[in-house]
Amino acid sequence: MDTHQLRRHVAQAGFTLIELIVVIIIIGILSAVAIPNFTGATDEARIAKQNATLGMLKSAWGTAYAVAKVEPTCAQIVAQAQVDPKCTGTSPITCEGVTKKDGTGSASFTCTADISTGSKVSSPALITCGTSDGNGC
Repeated sequence: MDTHQLRRHVAQAGFTLIELIVVIIIIGILSAVAIPNFTGATDEARIAKQNATLGMLKSAWGTAYAVAKVEPTCAQIVAQAQVDPKCTGTSPITCEGVTKKDGTGSASFTCTADISTGSKVSSPALITCGTSDGNGC
């Protein structure tokens, strides 16, 4: 190999500074676009868990109604609820591992019973999120 070919071979052994800077800029742009999409994922997951738990409690109303053949009480609904998450209380109802949207405490669900019917819950629609402050249940 002569000297000219050796210099050309050595010069092509790595990336130029411009190529490295372009790659770093592209990675920076991709990061700037992707990171904001992931920041709200935790809140969305908490809200999804709240909605799933609310659906489970409403489904428990249907099961309690089918078992008792009469409108159930809040206590019967909680007793009929599945064990994951474990729910306690009657109003508010709290469930283990179900937190508010911002993660600052347990989410609560309201079970509205009609006192005139002996504390029966006449519809699953009467089981709702405990708060309406925009922080989830």
